[in-house]
Amino acid sequence: MVGRSVDFARKRTTGAPPETAPTLLSVQGLRAAGARGLEVLRGVSFELRAGEVLGVAGIAGNGQSELVEVLAGLRDAAGHVTLDGQPLTGDAAQRFQAGVAHIPEDRLHSGTVPTMTVSENLALRDYDRPPLGRGLARDLRATDERARREVEAYAVATPGLHTPVRLLSGGNIQKLILARELAGQPRLILAVHPTYGLDIGATDQVHRALLSRTEQGAGVLLVSEDLDELLSLSDRVGVMVGGQLRGPYPAAEVSRESLGLLMGGAHPHSLPGAQQSGNEQGVGA
Repeated sequence: MVGRSVDFARKRTTGAPPETAPTLLSVQGLRAAGARGLEVLRGVSFELRAGEVLGVAGIAGNGQSELVEVLAGLRDAAGHVTLDGQPLTGDAAQRFQAGVAHIPEDRLHSGTVPTMTVSENLALRDYDRPPLGRGLARDLRATDERARREVEAYAVATPGLHTPVRLLSGGNIQKLILARELAGQPRLILAVHPTYGLDIGATDQVHRALLSRTEQGAGVLLVSEDLDELLSLSDRVGVMVGGQLRGPYPAAEVSRESLGLLMGGAHPHSLPGAQQSGNEQGVGA
């Protein structure tokens, strides 16, 4: 259908990162409040290793989006977060400079400026820095030249570089966001529902783009409601329930059924095949 072979089984060309891989992201005791002061994150703690995909499952409204917003610098929170051993602080722009890429859930309004062109959207992260510009002065030729390279590399179907992004399909908008966010060799990639609504070909391309970065040592925090996607891409999977993170569990030791039960509030030790261990490992159905 898409003119090439597409395999939705695990696509890694290297094995899962070993337990001894260095910790890339450390999150300890993360707490955040939402509307009316109600806690949306309640002491979330986990570690993400270099080269790892850590999947996060959960029914919408259990804190997944808020967790990503905190890590991306879009929401205030209490707790301690480090990236490569250094405190991760500041706003979204500062965190991008620190190596954090963000692929948001709302690709049209949060991931892009719909009325701006393809070329302008690809330059949103660094339009004011060489070679694209310096302060308020912009080099439009350099901006278009880089945009042309990214459009070709990610096969973004667009009538032209100066086409408003709102006229592109959802899949091509997602490719554009990937091109912009992954351009700077990020250390941490926050990906929220990255393939929602995409066709088979675009989904395959997104998966391969994310996994290619892990093979270069980056870490991916993958939030998705597609359990098959989580289990095929992730090394470990955690489950958000009521603002708390259960697990993470090795992906090879959980199933769609056990993840579904955990998402519904079941205790890990009550699941078939559960092992009574301190870190809640082994919850396969």
